[in-house]
Amino acid sequence: MKKNYRRAFIEITNSCNLACPFCAASSRPRREMPLALFEKAAAQAGALAEVVSLHLLGEPLTHSDFPAILGACSRLGLRVNLVTNGTLLGDYPPALFLEKCLAQVSISLQSLACLPPERRSAALARLAAFALAKPPGLIVGFRLRSGEQDDFYKEAVKALLAHFKTTAAPGPDYVRLADGVFLNFGGLFDWPGGERGRPKSGCLGLRHHFGVLSDGRVVPCCADFDGALALGNINERPLAEILSAPGALALKDSIAGKTAMPAYCASCGFSALDS
Repeated sequence: MKKNYRRAFIEITNSCNLACPFCAASSRPRREMPLALFEKAAAQAGALAEVVSLHLLGEPLTHSDFPAILGACSRLGLRVNLVTNGTLLGDYPPALFLEKCLAQVSISLQSLACLPPERRSAALARLAAFALAKPPGLIVGFRLRSGEQDDFYKEAVKALLAHFKTTAAPGPDYVRLADGVFLNFGGLFDWPGGERGRPKSGCLGLRHHFGVLSDGRVVPCCADFDGALALGNINERPLAEILSAPGALALKDSIAGKTAMPAYCASCGFSALDS
């Protein structure tokens, strides 16, 4: 049976081991989502969404119970996308990535741009080795979000093409590096909450996806990093009830452009998608 949402974003921690300049500056205190709360969030989100994405702010691999997080997802029968900067993948045994829940590992290569140049090539080599040794069926997607004239873009593309021994020319959106391994391209993201940006007529928040912050608050999208548009908390009400409440339905119409766009969304880098 088709579920109501394509993706549920669950933030298991808002802490990170890096400090990338392109990431949002959150006002929230650092915290981990307790394992019991995660299991509650994952069970409820999995009933509503096709994919559970371990992503919002923070680096999931810094969570002290990360192996137990994946184990819980497998027990719940979830399909999981892990979004990571990749620098801590080697801290875990390869067997962890055999968890049956894990469908995709999405690696934000742009995070490596904040490392000293002498560490970047070694980091790219480790990530390429991880992808080359991945379990069958697991998808690894490298995300590179900068322009073709950017020095790090050139460095990363050249290194990955060499590691995968391919001469495939990068297209506008992606290049296939190997079976189940892709290098995806896109622009740097403008976070919401700032000065008004380009005109927008809507987006897919609360239609395609929703998010749960590490404290249990439910937000309309992965860009609502501080819960400015929070709809409720799963510590207090079930997720399905929160998402079907009148306030959530009204916000869904507003975000979709059926009514006035929320002021908070004015500077967001995502633009309208009609689907």
